[in-house]
Amino acid sequence: MKTGFDGNNRPGLVSRWNGLPLFGMVATFLISAQPVVGQGAPVTTWQSSPVLTKFLEEMRAPGKITVALPDGTRTYPGSLMVADHYTIDINQYKDQLHPALPPTTLWGYHPTVTLGGFPQAHLGGIIIAQRGRPTQITFRNNLPPKHILPVDSSIQGADPSVTENRTATHLHGGAVPWFSDGGPFGFWDANGNKGINFINNSVLNPGAAGNEAEYYYPNEASARLMWYHDHAMGITRLNAYAGIASAYIIRDKFEATLVRDFGLPGFVENGGRELPLVFQDKIFQNGKSVDPALPFPGAAKGEGNLWYPYEYDLNRWDRDSNAPNPLPSTSVVAEAFGDTMLVNGTAFPKATVDPRRYRFRVLNACQARVLNLQLYEDNGHGQPNFKKPGPHWTVIGTEGGFLARPVTVPSAPLTTFLDPLAGRWVDPAAPGGSVIVATGERFDLVVDFNGKGGKKYILYNDAPAPYPNGSFYNDYPNAAGIGDTSVLMRFEVKADGKAIPKDAPWLLTPFTPMAGIHDAKIDPPLAGRLAAMPTPLLSWLTATTAPLPIPSRHGVTVRHLTLNEGFDASGRLIQMLGTNVAPKTGDFSRPYFDPAEPALSVATETPTVGATEVWEIANLTGDTHPIHFHLVNAQILSRRTFDTVAYTNTPAGTPAVPTYFANMPARGPEPTELGWKETVKMHPGEVTTVIMKFDLPKVPFTIPPSPRTGGNEYVWHCHILEHEEHDMMRTLVVK
Repeated sequence: MKTGFDGNNRPGLVSRWNGLPLFGMVATFLISAQPVVGQGAPVTTWQSSPVLTKFLEEMRAPGKITVALPDGTRTYPGSLMVADHYTIDINQYKDQLHPALPPTTLWGYHPTVTLGGFPQAHLGGIIIAQRGRPTQITFRNNLPPKHILPVDSSIQGADPSVTENRTATHLHGGAVPWFSDGGPFGFWDANGNKGINFINNSVLNPGAAGNEAEYYYPNEASARLMWYHDHAMGITRLNAYAGIASAYIIRDKFEATLVRDFGLPGFVENGGRELPLVFQDKIFQNGKSVDPALPFPGAAKGEGNLWYPYEYDLNRWDRDSNAPNPLPSTSVVAEAFGDTMLVNGTAFPKATVDPRRYRFRVLNACQARVLNLQLYEDNGHGQPNFKKPGPHWTVIGTEGGFLARPVTVPSAPLTTFLDPLAGRWVDPAAPGGSVIVATGERFDLVVDFNGKGGKKYILYNDAPAPYPNGSFYNDYPNAAGIGDTSVLMRFEVKADGKAIPKDAPWLLTPFTPMAGIHDAKIDPPLAGRLAAMPTPLLSWLTATTAPLPIPSRHGVTVRHLTLNEGFDASGRLIQMLGTNVAPKTGDFSRPYFDPAEPALSVATETPTVGATEVWEIANLTGDTHPIHFHLVNAQILSRRTFDTVAYTNTPAGTPAVPTYFANMPARGPEPTELGWKETVKMHPGEVTTVIMKFDLPKVPFTIPPSPRTGGNEYVWHCHILEHEEHDMMRTLVVK
């Protein structure tokens, strides 16, 4: 839990407001932790973006955002498999993200062949693949030696011996061979330096140039939105913030059937009403020197360029005063929240839409900010009229593809408890709200603007930051010089007219069993089937929001894991993963990679190929963590509140067992989670239980083992990027 930025605590959790622990004694009560203003060092580096007028620029769609086209094909000895090949450069370039801003220096992807021949633009390089047709990509690292953002060389993997322009591309949501997963140790740079796990070229392209890296994606998954972004050790948070990210869409025949027969808007590449909505929060340099003694240490200086926090501000976050190491002058921070919202790479855009049905492919690509997406009519002043909610959302899919049946979700605010001193607190067990999207999560939404001609709708967010223990500091309410992060963009619906076609009837409703449409091949669940309905296709019809028990069948391994927070050697807040056995009393955490403690860095999650496992993950922190699993998708079985104090007091070396509160029964997945997930919200003070099957992808070549671990090496981690980097990530080795 972050001091200075958090509100109230969940029961039984520890708050570190300037080092003062507060313990909850009863599960049904809240404990308020009050910030102590002015006890830390003065804020010397913090910047605010220039004031930007909203809704000036049209939201970018594919075209304005570059779409990649293949530049050839690849074949494999002894196989009939043919892959589409792309060449994608990773460049430094400039792009204007708002009419009032000078062009911003960015890092990002740019295919050598693009749809329409458009120049490089932020979030460019969208790849649209077909299920069963593999993709092979040559990435070329053309980045300059100096990073455009401040690099903290004190954290793991970022010491001065490694270059600042290293990259590793991760297909987020992809079931890919381990060396194409873009793991943190699989990095390479512009000069040919490579991480220990970089074997990409020796397997796929031995003649590759020093700045090139070859990746192979089988594309065997059902239709879904994925994304690819940087994952290099020690600078993932910076590379993603700098812009190294884009969308990856898989199409299949079932999805085409929904377009042809059931009224789903047509594909974006065919000019259809399908739009990606990629959300990011940024801070832009305002051209003023806050403190000449601590100048911005990134290479891209000046108004309009990105600003990223680089001082560990003691007014915002607590510090362990007994730490053996000093604070670095350029430091990683606990969480970064921007004051300016970008949608598809444009700050506060508008989107002019027809009075028709639209499909929105939502991705939360923020560093740490959770979003509660709502639509309200514009009140005439660019703000929402909360008395006039807009069209409801129809949720048809998540990260793992289509849901078993659509879910109708109206716009609604979060249920909040207000505390004027400490901020606000949301109960994750009953948050209210609408479509709540954590970082890394995706949702597939349909919105019907039929009959709404001439209206304007504000896309609004009221999720506190950090979630659920928010602070008004991070929400940036309207104030001089600071943008309002609650208003994301505006949809402006054209007036009805004879020239605008009418939509065919919308046949997907909350009562439509999608698993029964044209024998749809929706991936069957691992748990929740009824004996009377053994057919995998029909098993999704039993989907329920009731908690599901852990399957009792033979061979299902159950692992007990933890989410933790503490202090690093410099006294900074650090988030970590661990098992339920504490190496030392009160501390269950284990580092991802620490040469000083190699035994604790050894992988503890080592499933065998094809194994089904259940992971019970206890959150001992005050934050909701979006936990992302590489390689596999997960099915949520349950969430349940437990006694964190009793758990933490378990003696070192003894497996901790959660003590559940009798008056707080287990909950099942949310209606919008009744499908496959690979980024799962895990709330404070709860045990989240998921089930996964560890199949490896089939490929037309031999996959050597990882030089680092000797197996198929992946990772699992929090997708709050500052948490992932410092140090909430663990190795996952499939043997």
